[in-house]
Amino acid sequence: MNKPIRIMLCDDSALMRRLIKTAIETDPKCKVTWEAKNGRDALEQLKSSQPDVLVLDVEMPVMDGIDATRAIRREGYDLPIIMFSSLTSRGAEATLDAVAAGANDFATKPSRSGHIEQAIYHVQQELIPRIHRWAMRHAGVAPADDVVPPEKSTTVDSQPVESSTTPPQRISAVAIGVSTGGPQALSAFMNHVSPDIQVPILIVQHMPPVFTALLAERLTAQSGHTVKEASHGQEVGPGVCLVAPGDQHLTVERDLTSLRVRLSRDEPENSCRPAVDPLFRSCAKCFGAECLGVVLTGMGKDGLNGARALKEKGARILCQDESSSVVWGMPGNIARSGLADRVLPIDQIAAEVNRVAGAKLTPIA
Repeated sequence: MNKPIRIMLCDDSALMRRLIKTAIETDPKCKVTWEAKNGRDALEQLKSSQPDVLVLDVEMPVMDGIDATRAIRREGYDLPIIMFSSLTSRGAEATLDAVAAGANDFATKPSRSGHIEQAIYHVQQELIPRIHRWAMRHAGVAPADDVVPPEKSTTVDSQPVESSTTPPQRISAVAIGVSTGGPQALSAFMNHVSPDIQVPILIVQHMPPVFTALLAERLTAQSGHTVKEASHGQEVGPGVCLVAPGDQHLTVERDLTSLRVRLSRDEPENSCRPAVDPLFRSCAKCFGAECLGVVLTGMGKDGLNGARALKEKGARILCQDESSSVVWGMPGNIARSGLADRVLPIDQIAAEVNRVAGAKLTPIA
């Protein structure tokens, strides 16, 4: 994009608007062109302006970010909406509600402690990359790290699960990597996974602390499966569903008698912590060909190197298809690299997991 990215900034705090604007405009390619003090104000301004991206606070008077998102989508606006919320349980819950209402992405606000320079740096790191990526996507340009050139010519099997006659290969674990659009994809996936599945499901969703615990709670309430945020040293057994905690890598390792969770704050990979690659590598080591890797919607290429490690051990990889993905970056890179055994809609992925895990196939609505 040659022109500056035009941004509408909506926050009820004038001080926060000033801080965010100062941070954003340290990037010469970004320009805060409109400011709004609540959701209704933002909605009214949208009628006469055409911003490339809307940065929207969650908790505001008059009209909050959730209702504003619903109203913006109801009015037919398709511009990217990035929620910018506090790193609290209340802020996380409201943010996930806004994402369910149609927001594209979210980032966390700087904490109230610390210096102004630290707060500006936080905004630069958390918000500006998302603004660039969504503005490019809205303009029809794929970000560079969402496009990995094909490594070889390949035809990927995308036939419906019900028509597959291939005998299921025994698996001992399912490892899932997901990012943008993940809460909805994981909810759809878990709702179709059989309750009698007898293998562990290990999930890395790109999310900060607080958000991941809330995500696990929501998946439990929505699906009927018991989904928990992983804890260090926890034993991994049949039917266990674990989500990596925000800001910690999730891996698994074997001791003399069992398989256990290892959490770490090792360096981020692919600018992410938790990252998918460490989980996939550890599953390749612990389970080999008996691990099923699943890559769902998300930006970037996290999971690509880990998928290679799984394939080297003979494991299978399933990817979400483009039409059912919010962003076909992570799964698209796997498919283009010739690593995907199947590319399927999200509900068909759950049915395939049921099939190869030996569970009873649940009807797909």
